[in-house]
Amino acid sequence: MQYLGLIAVIAAWFIIVGVVYLLRFLGVKVPIKIYYGVFIMLRDEELVKDIIAPLGNLLRRVPSWLVITLTVGLFLISMFVIVPIPLTIMSVNAWGLPSMLYLMVRNLVLMAVAVVHRLSPIEAVEKGFTPLAPLIPGVTVSLYTFIYIIVAIGIGILLHELAHGAVSSRYGIRIKSGGAFALLFLAFGGFVEIDEEELRKMSLPIRLTVYSSGVFMNIILAYIAAALVGLALLSPQLTQGLLGTTIVYTVNSTDIALKSGYIITAVNGHPIASVYTLISILSSVNASNVTVTALNPINGAIVSEVLSTKNLTMELLGYSALYVSPWGVVVESRSFYNLMFWIYTLNLTLALLNAFPAYPLDGGQFLDAILASVIKDQALRSKVMIGLSVVLWSLIGLTLYYTLITGLYRLI
Repeated sequence: MQYLGLIAVIAAWFIIVGVVYLLRFLGVKVPIKIYYGVFIMLRDEELVKDIIAPLGNLLRRVPSWLVITLTVGLFLISMFVIVPIPLTIMSVNAWGLPSMLYLMVRNLVLMAVAVVHRLSPIEAVEKGFTPLAPLIPGVTVSLYTFIYIIVAIGIGILLHELAHGAVSSRYGIRIKSGGAFALLFLAFGGFVEIDEEELRKMSLPIRLTVYSSGVFMNIILAYIAAALVGLALLSPQLTQGLLGTTIVYTVNSTDIALKSGYIITAVNGHPIASVYTLISILSSVNASNVTVTALNPINGAIVSEVLSTKNLTMELLGYSALYVSPWGVVVESRSFYNLMFWIYTLNLTLALLNAFPAYPLDGGQFLDAILASVIKDQALRSKVMIGLSVVLWSLIGLTLYYTLITGLYRLI
């Protein structure tokens, strides 16, 4: 039963492929290319005329120096230092995540420490190891959660590529076409086909701006998702209706202050919007007790209870629910928060990954453009970039391997 979700997703894929082939057989023109039944590509030249060109015209109203400063500056910070996004949606009191480059180098050091000192996977995480895992329905995420992921990643990739196209259009660079592709619903992507010859003729600041614009858009989307959740959390009633997390006690519960149907609003003063934030907070608690604040949905009263964390264990029950023992509490999350959480998380991930200075990512193109002004020999520059990319992708590969063999993907 573990792989039932994955089987269902693959079955749905081949149903769609079958429908496309049927429509073609019936003489219906479908602008989709299918390769070996597992890869689909949609290319649309009208996308440039109807959407990208008007966006480029709109950007021409913004001074060029401001566009370059914002996009390139934010990209450089995200590549080498930190992705400046508030982490409050994860109930982490910090402003931003370290860059992907920093995280992967730190992971390499921590994996070596874990092997030498025989640390458990959890101990490695406690010391700062950052797990990575592919989002596979029915394996690393539930089928229910994967639905949110499809919507969120579709929004993130589409707007990421539109940003590349709009900035290119703003500077008069010809765009040949645009589109999207997918592999068995397990990998997604989008593209804007920019005229590379025209791009190479542009000044270095403009080229860097084009490469930076997608990450800029992903960061903006993450801010929007965090802001929407923040607005909803201003009211306990909104929290109950949109994001509500409900405490459901077992029959043997001895806690009398909190009752079935109460809405968790905070733990130790940190706002709780769903199972994800609860996991984050409870996983980082060092004290023997926590203070749970809850809303009585009947009379609107706010109650607080100090609960012991002794022998605390957490178990995901599939979908978006969590069983917390020994308190005997099931926390069930709502659709609005789930969607906002994944829009936020996946756009943060896209920003982290695309700022990574390796081919074929935006970060690799960005770094190559900078090196072009230093290393004039294109063959030598290509060898430098390919060698660097192999090393950097190996760091990600090692992190994925360690995450999967140790079972840390269950924490993601």
